[in-house]
Amino acid sequence: MYFNLGMANSDLQQSFNRFLRTGRFAPGDKLETEVELARRFNVSRGAMREVLMHFSLLGILERVKNKGTFIKAVSPEAVEGYLSVCFQLSAFGFEELKEARFYLESLIVPLSARRLSPAMIERLTQNIEEMEQRLGDPETADQLDRNFHLLLMEACGNRVLKLFSSVIYLLFHKKYRERFQTLPALRKSVNGHKGILKALVAGDAILAQRLLEEHIRPT
Repeated sequence: MYFNLGMANSDLQQSFNRFLRTGRFAPGDKLETEVELARRFNVSRGAMREVLMHFSLLGILERVKNKGTFIKAVSPEAVEGYLSVCFQLSAFGFEELKEARFYLESLIVPLSARRLSPAMIERLTQNIEEMEQRLGDPETADQLDRNFHLLLMEACGNRVLKLFSSVIYLLFHKKYRERFQTLPALRKSVNGHKGILKALVAGDAILAQRLLEEHIRPT
């Protein structure tokens, strides 16, 4: 597949992105040389070099002196960070994010109930206790509220699902949370968390799911 000589850098980036996605590459695979890639995309070597540097900075490629350019193994943490930025800069509206969060969190409950470890139970318990102690500090208590839900995402044990925790981060932005930072609302959240955790510890995924849905539906 060849492209026009006058291709803008952004167009070349998109085309190269498509090339990587459809090329069935695996971590460690070596790409063609700059010259060969420039010929493939019908652009200058300088333009190709800039694009390769761009994808290297993103952590997708690794350029090794005198050896070439290789597909890099991308860690889940790097993917999560990249997705977080994309969600932050996206044009998704509040209602879309809220709906996504509702289904995402409620559907991971069976996994969380099945995979809940003693260590995670301890972390969730400590989170609830700390939030209860910080009710007089609404912003901190609200951050602990957010962290409880992030821990539930982690408890499911599926790293792919955990990548979408960014949705929760966005919905806990201060512009959405003022009405939930009152003492009655925070106390209600603490009690909701206690009920959800109790059901999870008991292995009652159905009850835990119902309680979680009731807990996050108003948000």
